[in-house]
Amino acid sequence: MNGCGNDYIYVDNMDGQYSMLANPEQVAELARKLSDRSSGIGSDGLIILESPSVPQTTLSMRMFNADGSEGKMCGNGIRCVAKLAYEKFGPKESYKIATLSGTRECFVTDATKPDVFRVMVNMGRPSFLPANIPVDFDDVMVMDEEFEVADRTFRISCVSMGNPHCVIPVENLEAFDVQKYGPLIERHTAFPEGVNVEFIEVKGNKVFQRTWERGSGETLACGTGACAVGVCMILGRQIKSPVEVHLRGGVLKIEWDGLREVWMTGDAVTEKTGTFEV
Repeated sequence: MNGCGNDYIYVDNMDGQYSMLANPEQVAELARKLSDRSSGIGSDGLIILESPSVPQTTLSMRMFNADGSEGKMCGNGIRCVAKLAYEKFGPKESYKIATLSGTRECFVTDATKPDVFRVMVNMGRPSFLPANIPVDFDDVMVMDEEFEVADRTFRISCVSMGNPHCVIPVENLEAFDVQKYGPLIERHTAFPEGVNVEFIEVKGNKVFQRTWERGSGETLACGTGACAVGVCMILGRQIKSPVEVHLRGGVLKIEWDGLREVWMTGDAVTEKTGTFEV
């Protein structure tokens, strides 16, 4: 399945039938094997559906990047999980999905096309405290700060949307060398847990984004990253809510009132289903 082209392999293990998925090392190996685009199925990672780990939730999701590392949250992935919950449990007012970043409530707003649903997600409140992101800065928040990497000085803004993000405006986004600077920033010592990097260019009332995802490299989209970008645009008064974020794989609508939860709306697409043996 994919959300804005951000594609993951989804495995339903809600009844616990696949015991190997309880072993972190085996899951990491499986994620690497299946995500390999030359020898596996090919994806940005692996997402596992499990029975609810939190009371009053519909189900739990665990996500693993293409390099086998486990992430706390995936914005494009959770929309696809909501689509699977709709198909498994039938239409409901909402679906509450437990993640390592907390419970997120999802609303299926359009299910008229079987392969393409429209889903709105309450993504929770953003955090700007450096210790919560985490980022090694002494300031109360990191917003439009100078940051030196290799031969460049960027102006960065950092925010947590349940996982760490670094938003960087650049000129001529399409020609920008994401492959060079993405990994340098992802693994920079200022980010003790690594970071997802959003390179952006603002054109009028639209913002365009390229994403270097922690553990996966450049992807066609990043949902939590789009939320981070939207929040930075609204906080910096560059664009009013809602913010239309244009990613290489599609468009996401980000809404935020400046105080409470961030809302993200976008498609959830089923590409293919099948079985594989391990």
